[in-house]
Amino acid sequence: MSTQLGTFNSIWAFDVVDPTTWSANAISALEVLQIKDGFIVGAIIRSPDEPQRHLVTCEWKDVGSYRRALSSTESKMTVWPFLAGMIDQPSAYETLLQVTPQEIRTYDTSVSE
Repeated sequence: MSTQLGTFNSIWAFDVVDPTTWSANAISALEVLQIKDGFIVGAIIRSPDEPQRHLVTCEWKDVGSYRRALSSTESKMTVWPFLAGMIDQPSAYETLLQVTPQEIRTYDTSVSE
């Protein structure tokens, strides 16, 4: 019997004071991650209710891909300095349930409890 795992997601929250500089740094960080094995998609999103609140989201094939990408030399030079301004809160999540117009799919956890 095979275990089906969902994708792994990072959600980094920021309160942005200088959107121009912050956006340039966010794009640079995403460009580093974009070429890493296991990267699926990344996005920059903003709250319409609190316009200073921005999120950078990334979807990964699995937790290992995410961790390897963040431990690369390029990430240590570009992504980690960017993350220094992140709001201190949990930022990594695994997909356990996914709903589409066609189906509801559940996934096993990859986290040992």
